[in-house]
Amino acid sequence: MPDHDLKIGILPSVSRPLLCPVLRVVWGIGGLMCSASAFAQTTPASTATPPAAQSSGTSVTTSTTSVNGDEKIVVKGHKPAGAVLGDAKAIMQIQSDEIRSYGVDTAADLLTAIAPETRSGRGATGNTPVVLLNGKRISGMQEVNDLPFEAIARIEIFTEEEALRYGYPADERVVNIITVKNFRAVRMRAYGSTSTDGGGDDGVLGASFTKLSGERRINLSARYEAQARLLDSDRGVTPPSASGLYSNAGNVTSVSGGSLDPALDALVGQSVTSAGVPSLVAGQVPTLQDFTAYANAPHVSSNASDYSLQPRTHELSLNGVYADQIFKTVSASFNASYTHSNSESLQGPARGILTLPADSLYSPFFQDTLLYRNYTTVPALQHTAHTDTVHAGLNFNGDVGDWKWNSTGSFDRSTTSTNSQTGLDLSAAQTALTSGLGSFDPFSEVDRNWLNSRLVNRGHTTGTSGEVTGLLSGSLFSLPAGDVSTSIAPTGTLTEQNATSLSQGKLQRTHISRDVGTLQIDGDIPIANARKHVLSFLGKLDANINGAISQVSHFGTLGTIGGGVTWEPAPWVQFPFSVTDRTEAPGATDLIAPQIETPNVTTYDYVTGRSVQVTTISGGNRNLQAADRHEISIGTIISPSFLDGARLHVNYVRDRNHNPVMSLPTATAAIEDAFPDRYQRNSDGILDVVDIRPVNALMEKRNEWNATFSFSRPLGKKPEGKGGKHAAGGRYYIVLTQVWRLKDTVQLRGGLPPIDLLNGGTIGGTGGQPRHEVELQGGVFKNGFGFRLVTKWQSATSTLASTHASSLFFSDLATVDTTAFADLGEIPRWQKRSWAKNFRVMVSVSNLFNSRIRARNGLGVTPAGYEPAFLDPLGRTVSISIRKSV
Repeated sequence: MPDHDLKIGILPSVSRPLLCPVLRVVWGIGGLMCSASAFAQTTPASTATPPAAQSSGTSVTTSTTSVNGDEKIVVKGHKPAGAVLGDAKAIMQIQSDEIRSYGVDTAADLLTAIAPETRSGRGATGNTPVVLLNGKRISGMQEVNDLPFEAIARIEIFTEEEALRYGYPADERVVNIITVKNFRAVRMRAYGSTSTDGGGDDGVLGASFTKLSGERRINLSARYEAQARLLDSDRGVTPPSASGLYSNAGNVTSVSGGSLDPALDALVGQSVTSAGVPSLVAGQVPTLQDFTAYANAPHVSSNASDYSLQPRTHELSLNGVYADQIFKTVSASFNASYTHSNSESLQGPARGILTLPADSLYSPFFQDTLLYRNYTTVPALQHTAHTDTVHAGLNFNGDVGDWKWNSTGSFDRSTTSTNSQTGLDLSAAQTALTSGLGSFDPFSEVDRNWLNSRLVNRGHTTGTSGEVTGLLSGSLFSLPAGDVSTSIAPTGTLTEQNATSLSQGKLQRTHISRDVGTLQIDGDIPIANARKHVLSFLGKLDANINGAISQVSHFGTLGTIGGGVTWEPAPWVQFPFSVTDRTEAPGATDLIAPQIETPNVTTYDYVTGRSVQVTTISGGNRNLQAADRHEISIGTIISPSFLDGARLHVNYVRDRNHNPVMSLPTATAAIEDAFPDRYQRNSDGILDVVDIRPVNALMEKRNEWNATFSFSRPLGKKPEGKGGKHAAGGRYYIVLTQVWRLKDTVQLRGGLPPIDLLNGGTIGGTGGQPRHEVELQGGVFKNGFGFRLVTKWQSATSTLASTHASSLFFSDLATVDTTAFADLGEIPRWQKRSWAKNFRVMVSVSNLFNSRIRARNGLGVTPAGYEPAFLDPLGRTVSISIRKSV
């Protein structure tokens, strides 16, 4: 396919903002539709209302006329309960007995387990899927996350086109969770894990109550998780020194960066710009001769116990959901949740710089000098973060005649406070040294009383958002090939973020409020239908056209337009094709996040070919522009009749993104040339400060194939269960997913060559993008015993520097995860034991062979900070889980 770019610009600004009308429309949908539905129930003429027994399904009427035109057969039926809008075929289905073989606890765990199958190659990478519950929109993931796996009847995965019918962009796949009709359980779970290399312990305690009865749904849950801190010393690795000048004993340099003292130069026979502090008895006055042994040979210290590979974290989550049918055709749900989390990590030894006056008793130099030193008698530098989030959601779903509607409102508030210690405040010690206090020896152990004060960067962010959405979908009119249907989805969002940062005594306050009004319209047009004898030689052919217009404060009017066709020449094969062009505003956090400085962050400087520790500056960038993305997607979905239970989905995506937003954590020559102001070096050319705040690149181009093959079959005949019991029976399954990236380049600035992320380019810390990724999952469940195996592989990557010796080469990575579990109450010998009922014991081993990426430079040496433990601190982990439901 030619590599030209198709692009639409930002739509002209409109004279009247769309937000207020959109909000009024959306806000009125819930009340209007509820009133219409209630009126339909009380009006005698409302005979179209389906009976209660059929309220869980959707009416489907098909008519067929014989070739002679003198016979007409009308077939009436109902869609299965929980079916999605339209008649799209799922690219994958996971039945309840297969879900059991995954060994998961909740719907959230299941979504994590099937993430490779729900991954979309469209839009920004890493998009999470659109999640529906029984074919209906939800107010947030909190509605479904804590559903126990026993309450799930099946999972259906659909292509991105199905998202359009629900008012979402076509860059996310759709997962429909269908629950059982009746279920009740109180669930308790305890989980613990540790690494076989030692440390990194993790523990979870959880409890929930779930009750499903028709449309009524109650779910209350509480969860607490604690993760232990893992230090560099626990893995026997040492980070590179924060600077060539900081050390435990101390190093001295001149204030100007030149020679320390001509007399010392004469003693050594060369210019001396830095020197290590000699080992002296406390109170001993040093001489120039004492520094000759350490001239231009500064001390280097390792403090592995002062750095965290993994932070210490604590998290408490509370969640509640109540849903019920409030009228015959209207259901509603309410959800509220709260999460509190703490994180604490070590950032290296406490450090500071003292100015040693030339006239000081302890200075043999003719001029003022600087003393760089770590102070190990006091605790290491810490970085802490505290986050509180609150969510509330209200959701209505209903029918008006043959049309379906949804209205959702949500409120989210999040507060995050960070404290990052950057060093010691040595002002009191400096005063003592400058005043000539004889008892203060800067080269010996310094009393802790001089080291009590610390330099701290503080940040506080508060984000509040409210969203009201509506959805109206149904059939407009009929064509010979079928009904022309549409979905109209207005959305109004109000977002406000406030950020405060205190860095180096400088207080900064930022504020942004964003109003977004969006109206999305989707239309599905049937063109051919062999079952209705319309262009029968084409089989089934449907077209789609969609568009959206958004009024975004501070960015004006942004537009999206797209379309495509789905061709089904035979019942067992489909060919979806789509084109989308849209403009996207950067996230509010990317614009105004508080500026935070974090010291002692390990990075590899490709310019000099060495690992260094730098101070990173993170935060927002108010100058970010909107991005313009153009995508083409072509797919094939095959469900061969000769292989029951098998599905193959192959998809090709071509993505062109103008002005993409990205961070720049790695210093390569190409990146530093494009953004020279983002990298600061000291007088010796050593990288010292990296500004990783987001920027707009010029262009990103990406082409990829992704494919999923799934095969699932029952083991023996599945017996009839009672009350949702899953005793006996069994199933096995295999799922193979692969991603093959054909092209992935980023051009940072006009006039600069693109960075090829597949051939030695990088904008990250572990090389570019792997060209190939493969994951194979397999599982089996029978007679109470289950086993699951997950293998993953990704190809090697590299980052090419200006010289081969400075380049980095990262190995491929293959990992194997295994899970074995037993549902004790379903094991034949224990089926009658009351204590064993709904009792599960599970043992898992992640990264069974303790595999890690190996990094080497062009000389075959692993740079400091790139040892395997830095790239994967935990390695192999073993976990055990005990779960009981009553």
